Amino acid sequence: MRLSVPSLTFLTIGQAPRPDLSEAIEAHLPATARVRHAGVLDGLRRSEVEARFGAVEGRATLLSRLADGRPVTLDADAVEAALQVRLDQVEAQGADVVVLLCTGEFPALRAGRARLVEPDVLVTGYVGTVLRGSRVGFVVPLPEQVDEARQKWRGVVAEPAFATASPYADDDYQGLRAAARTHLGSRADALMLDCMGYGARHREALRDAGITVPVLTPGAVVGAALGPLLD
Repeated sequence: MRLSVPSLTFLTIGQAPRPDLSEAIEAHLPATARVRHAGVLDGLRRSEVEARFGAVEGRATLLSRLADGRPVTLDADAVEAALQVRLDQVEAQGADVVVLLCTGEFPALRAGRARLVEPDVLVTGYVGTVLRGSRVGFVVPLPEQVDEARQKWRGVVAEPAFATASPYADDDYQGLRAAARTHLGSRADALMLDCMGYGARHREALRDAGITVPVLTPGAVVGAALGPLLD
């Protein structure tokens, strides 16, 4: 069913705007769409973010970035609770579609009137369908996220393998390239960069390094899935 989208909000778990996360999706939107950006951590200083949302040892974590460009590691449970509050706010402000700019799992998150687009749902469905039977190598930002990612992908592809590289690392993509080569050494057929922080520049960095297997990024998958409904 074709949708009319006078107002779409990109909702990040960090601080808005995050054009680096939304650009691949925005490329698929009709010119008539009115786009807004909102973030869970908007208006907060780093000290406030760390006090309210700082990572807790032994609990699920998320990685995002503040407005000053520095990365921040967050407690997933605290983020999910605040994310619901922010979602309610952007709905009240008139958002017809809310696109979450995070591939984390938020099972309790619910929209009222607006359509909520969750990359986690779209990406796992895409990989499970298109790459069925393939050896898929996954890259996640942090080592402490591997166990959770393994649970997430275990029922989607056979024998998922994991490596880590932060999308915000200032290392000229060396960490990402090393993670990709680890997977290629295990004969991966495709790579899935499992964080919204990975975008076209990360895919291009791997291509420039001579990596030719398919490289999937969440933004590209979400944009390709959402665009036809909104055009």
